[in-house]
Amino acid sequence: MIVPGLQRVIDSLSSFGLSVDNDGIVTGVLAPFHSAADSPAAAAGIVPGDRVDLKAMRCVPPGTPQCASLVAVLGGLGGMQAALSNHQITLALKPSSGAAPKTVELQSVPAPLNPPERVVLFLDTVVGIIVIIIAFWLVWTRPSLMTWGLFLYVVWINPGQTFTYYALLQRWPLAVLAQEFAEALAQGAAFAGLMIFALRFPDDRTESRWQKVQWAVPLLGAAMAVLTLLCFANLFGFPTERITEISFLAGYAFDAVVLLILLERRRSLPPQEEQRMRWVIWGCAIGLPAFILAELCQSSDLILHLFGFSPSQAFVGLLYLPNGVLVYFASQAVWQRRVVSVSIPLRHGTTLVALTLLIGVPIFQLEQKLDIVKESFRLPAWIWPLLVAPVVLLLVNRLHETAVELVDRIFNRRFHSAKRQLKEASEAIAQAESLAEIDRLLVESTVGALCLSSGAVFRSEGNVFRRTQDTKGWNASMKKELRPESDAIALRCLQVGAPVRLNHDDWDSRELPPGMDAPCLSVPVRSGITEATAVVLLGPHETGNDIDADEREMLDRLAARAAAGYERVVTGMLRQEVAQLKAQVVELQSGDRTARANP
Repeated sequence: MIVPGLQRVIDSLSSFGLSVDNDGIVTGVLAPFHSAADSPAAAAGIVPGDRVDLKAMRCVPPGTPQCASLVAVLGGLGGMQAALSNHQITLALKPSSGAAPKTVELQSVPAPLNPPERVVLFLDTVVGIIVIIIAFWLVWTRPSLMTWGLFLYVVWINPGQTFTYYALLQRWPLAVLAQEFAEALAQGAAFAGLMIFALRFPDDRTESRWQKVQWAVPLLGAAMAVLTLLCFANLFGFPTERITEISFLAGYAFDAVVLLILLERRRSLPPQEEQRMRWVIWGCAIGLPAFILAELCQSSDLILHLFGFSPSQAFVGLLYLPNGVLVYFASQAVWQRRVVSVSIPLRHGTTLVALTLLIGVPIFQLEQKLDIVKESFRLPAWIWPLLVAPVVLLLVNRLHETAVELVDRIFNRRFHSAKRQLKEASEAIAQAESLAEIDRLLVESTVGALCLSSGAVFRSEGNVFRRTQDTKGWNASMKKELRPESDAIALRCLQVGAPVRLNHDDWDSRELPPGMDAPCLSVPVRSGITEATAVVLLGPHETGNDIDADEREMLDRLAARAAAGYERVVTGMLRQEVAQLKAQVVELQSGDRTARANP
């Protein structure tokens, strides 16, 4: 249904210039055209307030010409209509002036999208395809009621737009009626699937106190399907604008219940699962209201009634995009047993959107100014792409980097505080006098600065890596040695040359710290000297969050400083051993000479 929308990105559909609500009342005769002269509806003398005679044009039976015309105005689209080229319809209208009913013939004319609308439509379509593929892949790789619930939601509720699809169906009224019946079932299944997902995430089970709610989910889904189906009764002569608005408000209520369930269930989860739940909660909080608001703007006139204006199509298209955030966040929470803090993608996403707007608008204005400069100075055309454009792009790129760094320092102070602490620890490691002291500093500084649940150092001693100290999360009864044949997963970081995430399912041992203290990351301390090579095993944050990419990069740099510290200490030890051996050799040679002098 959404892939045909790509046609409008490179081409265009046609339109009658007529906007009609679900009661059949004309709400506009201009959009998507910019002037009344271009609009067939305005040219035909239709004015806002006129009413389509739903009873005279009702689809009884469905195959009549008046049904085909009514389907072209109301069938599945609502708001601003789209049609195929040269599509002709006949409408029975009741003028708002009280004059006698009249019949109007309209023929669609091309209504090309402007560049911003084409960009937004392309983004909506691509994101819609991606989220459906993600939901399908979740079901394929981890089939369960939980993932099936998310899939049913995404199949119908996704950012993709269906104007082109419904325009193609207008030639067959029976197909439109069948599609609307299927749409009602899909909408009910979508809301039911979302609630099933909320009740069963993250372990695909429902607690006993929520069992009654789960049993009621099919009834709630059926109620939403019936309510959606009633919205299409306008094709049979019944005004349904209020029913449509109620259905959208019911959708908001449904989403609110889902959020309340997630928030309530979060309280009873252990820290690690609670962090995964936070991802789902934020995804729902961002995606659900934005999608329903977009549907309200596109398929109902509630916004027009409340605020007196209708949002542009580009703005409505942008409102669909956040629904992709829900699927992305939910999929990450399902795939990853440990997740990083949800504030990280939220902060990055907010920063990206804000900077895009702050930079994109001036660039648009600059482009207009450059057009004026071109006309004024009449410089050669090759100067602009070869000289002016690179300079502008360089300045914009530098502005973007500076802004990102500034925003990051303002909103990520905890990370920068940890960075300073680890920098101080690296300086202390550079002054350490023993391997044991470096072990202690490496673990204590890392665990303390990042607030981790556990940490331990396993240093190379011959063919094994041995732990010599009991540190946070590790005691004397736990694993003291790492061996290549049994602990290859933990030692793989030495081969990769970078920190490696450890999944509990891949490396499970009774000698490892249990639960929240279980290692989630192995950091290599690489050195050219065998005795100076080590592996650091670290648990997640005490809050349950995983160690994120920026923190892994910071730990990798600290490990490099620790490797230099190990090498320095080991080199000093070797020098002492050499000095001792030389002293022993001198002593033995002196004793030998004395023995020869006194036979």
